[in-house]
Amino acid sequence: MASIKNEWVSLSVNGRGQIDALAMAGGKNVIARPVGLFRAVLHSGDNWEAVAFADEQALTVEQESDAVVIRAGSLRTADGELPVGVTLTLRLDGEHVVFESTIDNRSEATLDDWIYPCLGAIDTLNGGRPDLLYPRHMGERIVNICGYLAGLNGREALHEVTASYPGPLSMQWMLLDEGDTCLYFTGRDTLFHTSALRARGDEGGGVTMEMNKLAFVRPGETWTCPPYMAWLYQGGWMRGAREYAAWAATWRKPVRQKEWIRRMNGYFLVINKQQYGDEVWPYETIPKLYDYAQAHGFDALGLFGWYHSGHDNRYPDLEVSPTMGGADGLRAGIDKVHEKGGHVTLYYQGHLMDVGTKYYKEKGHLLEGKTRWGTPYYEFYDKFCQSDYLHFFSKKPFATICPSCGEWHELMAQRADWIAGFGADGILYDQIGGMPPYPCFDESHGHLQNRPSLSHAQGRIRLHQRIRRQVDSHGEFAYMTEHVTDVHSQFLDCLHGIGSYPGAKGSGAATTGIGCHSVLTSSTAGAGPMMMPEMFRYTFPETMITIRNPNPTVSRRYANYALLYGFKLEMELRYRTDRAFIEQDEDAQAREYVAKIAAMRRRHEDYLILGRYMAQEGLENGNPAVKAAVFAREDGKRAVALWNDTDEAQPVSVALAGQALTAYASTEGDGEGIPQTIAPEGVLLLVEA
Repeated sequence: MASIKNEWVSLSVNGRGQIDALAMAGGKNVIARPVGLFRAVLHSGDNWEAVAFADEQALTVEQESDAVVIRAGSLRTADGELPVGVTLTLRLDGEHVVFESTIDNRSEATLDDWIYPCLGAIDTLNGGRPDLLYPRHMGERIVNICGYLAGLNGREALHEVTASYPGPLSMQWMLLDEGDTCLYFTGRDTLFHTSALRARGDEGGGVTMEMNKLAFVRPGETWTCPPYMAWLYQGGWMRGAREYAAWAATWRKPVRQKEWIRRMNGYFLVINKQQYGDEVWPYETIPKLYDYAQAHGFDALGLFGWYHSGHDNRYPDLEVSPTMGGADGLRAGIDKVHEKGGHVTLYYQGHLMDVGTKYYKEKGHLLEGKTRWGTPYYEFYDKFCQSDYLHFFSKKPFATICPSCGEWHELMAQRADWIAGFGADGILYDQIGGMPPYPCFDESHGHLQNRPSLSHAQGRIRLHQRIRRQVDSHGEFAYMTEHVTDVHSQFLDCLHGIGSYPGAKGSGAATTGIGCHSVLTSSTAGAGPMMMPEMFRYTFPETMITIRNPNPTVSRRYANYALLYGFKLEMELRYRTDRAFIEQDEDAQAREYVAKIAAMRRRHEDYLILGRYMAQEGLENGNPAVKAAVFAREDGKRAVALWNDTDEAQPVSVALAGQALTAYASTEGDGEGIPQTIAPEGVLLLVEA
C-alpha cells in the first residue's frame, strides 16, 4: 500500500494497484469500491481483443518521494502472457491528482486501447446523488448517473455512457456534480489522439469514470501516454470548466471572426436542389429567399444543394447548375441579396467523396481513410420527402477522406477561391468541425508518428490551417463548418451546430437526436440525460454557433433557447413541401415571434449577440423554474437573460453580484424597473439602465 497527500488532497493505492481512497483534506473518501486502474486491449495474432485487466496482473506498488509508482513487467491476457511493460505514476500537483503512464512493448502484439485511469467506483461525493456532466456535442447533464446506469443494466450490453473525442464529444473533460462538491476528470492531450470518455456502472450501483486512448503501440515501441488529471473540490461545475478553458488557452488560439458573422442574427439555410433531383429553389429565387429570411429577422442565407448534382451527390465534383440559372444567375442572385444588406454562404463538402465520381475513381480512392481491413470508412446518406423507396432502399454511399492527405488540403483551398468568385460572403465546408475521428491504417498518407489515432485530428488541424489562409486572402470572406469541438472550432468563424437544440419542455431532458448523432434518452424515473449547452458555451464563449433546427419554421421554444444560450438563430428549407409551407406563411405566429426575438437581440446586441456568455457566474436565482444566464458586453457591464419554459407565469427573483439591475427588455419592448413576473413561455433581459 502507498499513499500521497498534501494540504488539499490525499490518495492511497492498495497492494493490488487500485485507488482505494481519494479525499479532500479533512474530507470523506469518495471511493466506495476500488476497481482495476487500467485495461489494455491488444491485437495479438488473429485476436484483436486480447484484454489485459489490471486486477489479473502481477503489479508492484511503490512509494517514490511524492508519487505512487505502479509497475507490471508483462501483461496477462486470456491468450497468455505478453512482454509488455507498464509503468503508472500517480502524483499530486496542488489540488490535482495527475496520472501518467508509459507502455514498453517488447512483444509482437500491438496495444490498441489504453484504458487508464479508471477512477471509482463512486456512489456519492458528499452524501448526495451526483449528476454526470458529459461533453457530447454542446453538453449533457445525466441526472443521478448512478441510478441511470443501474437502470440500463439488463437492457444494454454494457451499462455505460461512452463516445469518442474529438467528435461527437466536444471536449476532453467530464465531471461528477453534487452541487457543492465536484469531481472533475480531464485529459491533457495536445496531440488529440482518437480517444473516449466513459462512465461505467458497477454491480454495487456506483459509477467509474474512465479514459481510453487509442494508443496503437507497435512492437518494439515505448510510448508515453499524455497525462490525465482529477480534481475533487468544493464549489460548482463552473470551476472545472474554467480550469479546462485555462489549460486549452495554452494551445487553442481562436480566430477573430469576420465582423459580419459576429453580428449575424440568423442563418436561413436552404437546399436549392435535393439529392433526388428536385430543383426546389432555382437561382432566380435567391432574392425572394432573402425576403423570407428578413421576415423571420434573419440576415444571412446559407445555400446548400446549389450545385447541379443536388445536395449529397457527386462530391467533390461539383459544378454550377445550368438548369437552375447558370453562373451568371447565381452571381446575380447573390448580388441582389447584397443590395438588400444581406450575406450569402455557399456549401461545399469537406469530409465525403461520392464513390461514383471521376475524382474518386482517379485520385480520391488513394486519399480515403482506411479501416483495419484496408477498406474505406463508408457513410450513407439518403434524402427523401415522400418516397419509401428513397427512404429505405436508396442510401447514397460515400467514402470518407483521410484528412492527413495534403492533396485534399489543396483541393479544399482551391474550392474557397471558386466559391468566392461567385460573390459569396463565405463558404461552409460540411462535417469538418468534428465527426468521429476515424483511425486511418493507410501508412502512405504520412500520419503523424505513423499512428492511426493521430491521422484524423492532426490531419484536420492542417486542413483547417490551409483553408483559413485561403479564406483570409479574400478579406471578409467567412469560414464555416458543422459540428462542435474545442480543437477544430478555433479555426472557424461560425459553426452550424450539431446537438444545439432544446430538450423536453420545462426540464430540458434530451429527447430525439438531431443530425447524424443521436443523444441519450431518459429511461429511469428521476435519472437520465438533460441538454446542458452551457457546458461548452461557458467553457468557450467566444465560439459562434447556430442552433440546429431542420424545420421550415422556428418554434417559440427554439427561439427562446437561442436567446438564453447565445446561439445564432437557424431554420432550414429542405423540400418542396417546405417551399409550399413558407410561401403560404403557414406558421405566421411563429414567424412573427422569432422576428421579435431577433429584434430584441439586435436592440441589445452588445449583450445578446456580441456579448460574452457567462452561464450563472455571479448570479443568484431564487426561482429555479426560470432558466437564467449572464451576458457581459466588452466594457464588462453585465445583463441577465431569463426564459420561463413553463406554462404558468413565474416570479422573477434574481440578483447579480456587484451590479444593479434596473431595466428590462422583452419581445414587446423595453422599460424601466424589473417586472415581478415573467410570462409563460416568455423571455426577459434584465439590464442596468
